[in-house]
Amino acid sequence: MERPVRRGPPAGLAWALTGTMLAASPVAAHEFWIEPQDFSIAADARIKADLRIGQDFKGDAFPFIPSRFGSFKLNDRLGETDVEGVTGDLPALNVAPRTEGLAIFTYVSSGDRIRFREWEKFAFYLELEGLDSIPARHDARGLPRDDISEIYTRCAKTLVAVGDASGDEDRATGMRLELVAGENPLTLTPGAEMSFTLLWEGKPLGDTQVALFRKGVDGSDATRTITRTDDAGRASFTIPGNGTYMAAGVHMIEAPADRNADWQSYWASLTFGVE
Repeated sequence: MERPVRRGPPAGLAWALTGTMLAASPVAAHEFWIEPQDFSIAADARIKADLRIGQDFKGDAFPFIPSRFGSFKLNDRLGETDVEGVTGDLPALNVAPRTEGLAIFTYVSSGDRIRFREWEKFAFYLELEGLDSIPARHDARGLPRDDISEIYTRCAKTLVAVGDASGDEDRATGMRLELVAGENPLTLTPGAEMSFTLLWEGKPLGDTQVALFRKGVDGSDATRTITRTDDAGRASFTIPGNGTYMAAGVHMIEAPADRNADWQSYWASLTFGVE
């Protein structure tokens, strides 16, 4: 059952702050997402979107920097292609569509590291993201509680309708952790149900928390509703009204021995608009 939850530097400085923002820990900045200027555009318009990191669906934009991502892709009716750009571009995504239909953009960040010197901060983060099994697994592995190391990777996705996209659907693109929308947002009206399937290495991931954010207006905080996936990796939410939305989920595994870390996490996000 879904449960509503409330949670309580300007973009022009993005160049100076890029290193700090991209290295921001999961505790300091919970969400990472792609935010288009428009989720539905004419076939002859450009698609423009910011990469953002922050909290409560509010955050700073940063530039196109190839060294900071493993992949940045567009999937459309013509297949898959890399998102091109020049280092320093703001917005980070600024491309002409190749065809009408649903344009699916994905971004996989380079892995970043964080160390927790206080168990309370690590435990707070785990509770917030619904990673309920990690504390017991951490202790069972005999790991210290006062020096915890983690590698985390962001797997962001957004859906943009170009021209007539009413017959298209979202689909898996191959990110290691990925949310796939069960319905085309263009077909939704307020009060409708929208489902998401959370995939881990291409397979449904059950019993995992998924949050749905509805962006606040006039600078207000987003609303956050949470549920958990079923055995088929499916999570469903009621869409309360028009606006900008983000679904998000986190999966944590034991870090491979050669990564010199205790844990490795993957953060999936999917942004879309409902008109």
